[in-house]
Amino acid sequence: MFTACGVIGLGISTGQPGYGYGDENPQWAPPYYSGARYYYLPDIECYYDLSNRNFIYLNDGRWFYTQNMPSMYSSFDLYNSFAIVLDINVYQPWMHHQYYVSHYPRYYYRDYYDHSNFPYVRGFNENRRSAIYWGENDRHRARKWDDENVRKNRNFNYSKEDRQQQQNWNNQNQGVRRENQEFNRQNQDANRQIQDINRQNQDVNRQNQNVNQQNQDVNRRNQEYNRQNQDVKRQNTENNRPPVTTQQGDRNEKTNYYGKPIGNSVKVRKEMQNREQQQKADAKKNADQKRNAEVKRNSEQKQKAETKKTETKKSEEKNKEKKESGSVYRR
Repeated sequence: MFTACGVIGLGISTGQPGYGYGDENPQWAPPYYSGARYYYLPDIECYYDLSNRNFIYLNDGRWFYTQNMPSMYSSFDLYNSFAIVLDINVYQPWMHHQYYVSHYPRYYYRDYYDHSNFPYVRGFNENRRSAIYWGENDRHRARKWDDENVRKNRNFNYSKEDRQQQQNWNNQNQGVRRENQEFNRQNQDANRQIQDINRQNQDVNRQNQNVNQQNQDVNRRNQEYNRQNQDVKRQNTENNRPPVTTQQGDRNEKTNYYGKPIGNSVKVRKEMQNREQQQKADAKKNADQKRNAEVKRNSEQKQKAETKKTETKKSEEKNKEKKESGSVYRR
């Protein structure tokens, strides 16, 4: 159990308690508290002095003062760290390091605040004896919190201010829980009503399906009845139709109207032509035959003549070549 997270009374000389260092307050620190000079960072057991902007830390039994973060803590996130504003009356708190290490162990705030229903806690102020909280615009940077320790009855020795803050959060959470329960009840009632309506709709749909089935049966019977009436009307029409009478003509009933010549062109034979026309056609045919024979004969003669001429020319050229070749040999 953590027992003394409030003011640390050391009975030490105070330096200048009324002097302010607001202009030197770093960006990673909580909002400046008037008159404060020192911050303590419990997770790395390191102090910060606003008067000269130094980090003060212990290493190998010696105190070091540097304006930059110690290299051993280079991965430490200052901007989301838990910081403690020390009492304005304390001077050189690292000279009494055992008090701060025992009162503010590393990560003590996780059980002390985060799991004890204290949301949005950023640090602690010894002067006000209460926690420091993230502002409305920065609450997304806060750590996760819950009421695990409250449910397990883990009681810490809180200051009056912190206890009041915890009670306020409990009351708010209870009110939210009540609202959520009421909202859930209303949703359940609404869901029940919707289920009842769905059930009623299903019953209505079932009834409609039964009515539709009955209507289909009636329609089927009506169609069958209409079909029967149509058959009766057809039979009556056939019975009432007068017999067909055919007229007797001169044509013999045995005449075949469906022989092969039906629908084909008639071929004109010689006996079906005029004799004079036949004679003219024969004379024209004979004249054409004579003319064609004459043309053929002339064409054959012309071709023979051209062939003979070609052969004569070739023979002359061959004789000429022989003569020329003989004269060359004699030379």
